[in-house]
Amino acid sequence: ELLTREGEIEIAKRIEEGIREVMGAIAHFPGTVDHILSEYTRVTTEGGRLSDVLSGYIDPDDGIAPPAAEVPPPVDPKAVKADDETEDDDAEASSDDEDEVESGPDPIVAAQRFGAVSDQMEITRKALKKHGRSNKQAIAELVALAELFMPIKLVPKQFEGLVERVRSALERLRAQERAIMQLCVRDARMPRADFLRQFPGNEVDESWTDALAKGKAKYAEAIGRLQPDIIRCQQKLIALQTETGLTIAEIKDINRRMSIGEAKARRA
Repeated sequence: ELLTREGEIEIAKRIEEGIREVMGAIAHFPGTVDHILSEYTRVTTEGGRLSDVLSGYIDPDDGIAPPAAEVPPPVDPKAVKADDETEDDDAEASSDDEDEVESGPDPIVAAQRFGAVSDQMEITRKALKKHGRSNKQAIAELVALAELFMPIKLVPKQFEGLVERVRSALERLRAQERAIMQLCVRDARMPRADFLRQFPGNEVDESWTDALAKGKAKYAEAIGRLQPDIIRCQQKLIALQTETGLTIAEIKDINRRMSIGEAKARRA
C-alpha cells in the first residue's frame, strides 16, 4: 500500500522523535557531548565541512529536520551592492560557492546551536564537579544540556559512534555480571533466584561475598573458595565506574533510555 504524503510525514516524525530520545540519553553519558563539540571545532577551524558532523536539526515543533539550505544566511546590503558590480566577472565562482553553502548546514545557525551547547556544557561540568550527579541542580543542568543537544541531527558516522560508545560500556558491564553469576550459580551452586535477589545493588561491594561465605547456605563454602575470582570481576566493574564517571545503575539507565529511543525509531 502506497503511503500518502501525510503518512510519510507522520512516519518521519516518529523516527525523528526516537532519534531525539537517543540523543537525549547519550547527552548524559560523559564524553559524548565533548566529542561532538571537538568535532565541530575541528571542522570549523581546520577547513572541514559541517556536513561531516551534522545534517540538520530535529526540532520538536515539527519533528522533522528541514534541509539546512532552507535557512538562508543574513544578507549584508553593502555586500549585495558590491556583488552586483562584479556579477558578470564572478558569476561562475559565485554559483560554485552557493552550491557549496546549500550542500550542508548553515554555518551561522550551527555556530549558534553549538555555542549554546558549549556554554551549557561548561555550566553542567561545574555543577557536576561541585554537587555530584545525584544533586538536583546537577540533574537540572544535565537535562538542560540534553535539551540543547538532542535536536542536533548527526550524520550516521557520528551518531553511530556515540551509540557504540554508550553501548560498549553496557557490554563490558554485562560481561562482568555474567561472569559473577556463573561463578555463583554454576560453580558454587547458588540458586539463581537467590543470586538475582541478592546481587543487584552489590555489584561493586567487595564485601558482598563475605556474608555469603560465612552463611549457613549449602553454597557458602564454595562461595568462599571462589571469592577471589568474584572480587576480581567486581574490581573490573569498579574500574568501569571510574573510567566513565558513572555508577553501574547510571550506565544501565542511560542505555535503557537509549534503547527505548532506538525501538521507537525502528517501530515507526
